[in-house]
Amino acid sequence: MKKSKIIIDILVISLGFILFIIWDQNFIRYTVSTSSLSLLKYYDIYLITTNEKDQFWQYMNLGAADMAASTGVNYYWRFPEERNPNKQIEIINEAVNDGAVALLIAADDPKRISGAIEDAKARGVKVIYVDAPANEEAITTLATDNYNAGFVAGQKMISNLANRGMRSGSIGIISLKDKSTSMQREEGFRDALAVEPGYIILQTVYTNGEPNNSQLAAEQLINQNNDLVGLFGTNEGTSEGVGYANKANENRFVGIGFDKSDTTKKLLDDGSLNVIIEQNPYTMGYLGMAEALASLLGKDTGPSYINTGYTVLEE
Repeated sequence: MKKSKIIIDILVISLGFILFIIWDQNFIRYTVSTSSLSLLKYYDIYLITTNEKDQFWQYMNLGAADMAASTGVNYYWRFPEERNPNKQIEIINEAVNDGAVALLIAADDPKRISGAIEDAKARGVKVIYVDAPANEEAITTLATDNYNAGFVAGQKMISNLANRGMRSGSIGIISLKDKSTSMQREEGFRDALAVEPGYIILQTVYTNGEPNNSQLAAEQLINQNNDLVGLFGTNEGTSEGVGYANKANENRFVGIGFDKSDTTKKLLDDGSLNVIIEQNPYTMGYLGMAEALASLLGKDTGPSYINTGYTVLEE
């Protein structure tokens, strides 16, 4: 496996928070008043994601927990058992009612949960978006440039097919419906392939993001399209499904996926996936917690959007 490309653009936040992020006690004593520090143990800050199963969210939780542990704030991770925007709304409301002073939110359906976020803000709660923003304005969003990452995924599809001597055929996409991040990746992917008229991009197949369902969807595309040459999964679960389907078909197709997990790494190593776009969920959680604390302590929170970057992993 090789890492062929690293893209990260957090210069502004680095300039403003390099010492804040380190957050050792000696630094705190000279930069934050004792009275402000004494409040940290009373701060309840929540990370609210779309589920717990994906390793992506586990990495994000680890980043947020590490920053929280070094500052003494009370940190909680909450999530629906399965992807469910209505349940995520309930969790947001419960966190606010339980005394949350700040929320790190990975929005499931950006439109549907915006009302709950607006209500939380009206009650004085600080809101930071991690990975996926809602439509309601927040202090900042820490996320991948998903269009650009999807575009690079498309370029990698072209180059991997070219390496196999292929310049035509159909390509399938397995994605999540109503998920803004996946939609942006799909858009970038399609735009990258638009320069290659020999390829036909099939209609996107949407799943709930579970690997088993995504594998079934990928296998259906394989069975229905004799000229299929490639498959693209837009997140962790769909990428696992793409990899499993390709493996079951002797890795006949180019498989491009998103998000590094133990499973996608194994699929990359055995050639069932050819490329993984690895995001930085730990950074999202770690910096997201730093941004929440900065806003609560009246510090500068920097830009409204922070690009946390990605790495291209290849077999």
